[in-house]
Amino acid sequence: MGLPPLLNLANEAEYRAYYERTLVKRRIMTCDGWEIRFYPESFNHAFFTSSSRTKPTKDVFDLSRARRIDWITAVLGNLSTERYRRVMRKRIRRLFLEPSTPYVVVAEAMKPEQLKIARFVTAYVVTSEKALTKMRSNPGWQNEVVDPE
Repeated sequence: MGLPPLLNLANEAEYRAYYERTLVKRRIMTCDGWEIRFYPESFNHAFFTSSSRTKPTKDVFDLSRARRIDWITAVLGNLSTERYRRVMRKRIRRLFLEPSTPYVVVAEAMKPEQLKIARFVTAYVVTSEKALTKMRSNPGWQNEVVDPE
């Protein structure tokens, strides 16, 4: 799968404006008919990292993540992505993995009974083999209703 070139903008404010202009208030359709919705508050979760390994706060803008912003729609729209289901306490997440990079886009079902409508959570390059193996240990996605209990 060919991914778009990295986006080079001047600063965090320009990346935030680009995210809001190109993704927020749009409904991106995946290659298999899911509707992914983007919200302004997802920007910080997706494009910030923590300055401390002991504190889970995302407080540092991550330019390497932000430069890949256009990869999100490319991955969502490509049939060759690997798709996995992750069920977490009343939440159902869908992982879209572009295997050659590897780059993952994570979306969460808005309601368990409406699995084809999801909210964008985050996207990033998977940097460890252990994390990639764990991701792939989730069941492959089947378009079915799943009880999140």
